[in-house]
Amino acid sequence: MTKMLRSAVAVAAAALAFSPNPSGAEASFEGKTVKVMIGYAAGGGYDTYGRALARHIGRHLPGKPTVITQNMPGAGSIALVNYLYNQGAKDGTEFGIFARSAPILALAGESKTPRFDPLKLTWIGTSSSYKGEAYMMMIRKDTGVKSVTDLRSLKTPLNFASTSFGSDGTDVPIVLREVLGLNIVPLRGYPGGNTLYLAVDRGEAQGRMTGFASMSTAHREWLAKDSPVVPVLQFATETRLPQFPNVPTAMEIATKQEDKDLITMLETPFFMARPFAAPPGLSADTTKTLRTAFMKTHEDPVYLKDAKKLRLSISAADGEKVQKIVERLAKMPKALYARYAEILKDPKSPIRQVKWQVVSGKITKLAKKGRFEFDLDGKKAKSRMTNGYTKVTVNGKKAKTKSIKKGMTCKIWWEGQGSYAGQLECSN
Repeated sequence: MTKMLRSAVAVAAAALAFSPNPSGAEASFEGKTVKVMIGYAAGGGYDTYGRALARHIGRHLPGKPTVITQNMPGAGSIALVNYLYNQGAKDGTEFGIFARSAPILALAGESKTPRFDPLKLTWIGTSSSYKGEAYMMMIRKDTGVKSVTDLRSLKTPLNFASTSFGSDGTDVPIVLREVLGLNIVPLRGYPGGNTLYLAVDRGEAQGRMTGFASMSTAHREWLAKDSPVVPVLQFATETRLPQFPNVPTAMEIATKQEDKDLITMLETPFFMARPFAAPPGLSADTTKTLRTAFMKTHEDPVYLKDAKKLRLSISAADGEKVQKIVERLAKMPKALYARYAEILKDPKSPIRQVKWQVVSGKITKLAKKGRFEFDLDGKKAKSRMTNGYTKVTVNGKKAKTKSIKKGMTCKIWWEGQGSYAGQLECSN
């Protein structure tokens, strides 16, 4: 071999060794639009994590595609998982964030709502593996409840604001009620996000389950000294958070081994606390590209600065690790799932009765996350809308929320200042 040829071979070998993808197997997204879908209404923790990722992941995807977000609330985010699994694009241009408890609901096999196999979803990663986190049970101070003992001794159950079966805010309280003897009732039917916080703030519900990071991000007033709520229980944490040294964990309270096993099963998905997944059937190249971009985003100083500003708890894990968590859940004893399903058969979790106020006014301003303002008898009124919860018609025809324009006159079904609109009937 000549000296020149040996040099050429050496250069080629070095280039191959230091190439980020030696096989060249990298999907390109040039000229495409990538849609990051969110299984809840705008304003809550999942929404904040989803939008944060969408703002930055485009820089790390080959071809620098346009990245947009879309909220698809419904059935505690199961509507989104069903969509991704059965209808989602299989080229990597559609993926989303949804309830971490979705795999458990599907694996339990007793509900017809989930129409997906969690083992076949293309798991991209999770923004949080719940390090330094806990799922908190927060209750209004004016109830007089300060402890689990108080919850057990109540004569009338407390209403907990929640979205739907399959969501942690519904299923976890139901199970804890069973295994710890708590007198609580999840009140279902809220679109998610800030509506759950507002329900408690208004006194429509007396409590809710929410993550510590979610409160830090979306509703910091609950962590202030003059907070209207008090923490009673911590879930999905091995030890008490230093911020709540006097608040016990669910595992501390449970006494029977079968109860502890059930709690362990329900806590496991929290280690994939903010999961992102794409439809099944993606090519290996596309899967690898999405997973790589996902992790690079979470190492990006610009993203981390944004996350810090939003007070997001970031402890990312890649898609392979999330897949292993789902596989671990799938291998858990069937008896645990049977008991879980049995508890949910008679959940004693009513749908809230909405008392809609019907008003009319002209749209004066449209803002991000579905916020809008309208003139109500000469006064500025604020509301929000989101597809999947707000029914919209324009000039008598069914439409999307994006069809609402400034200057339109609308008939609005809402619950008061700052609430989500249930229906909009508008005309030009």
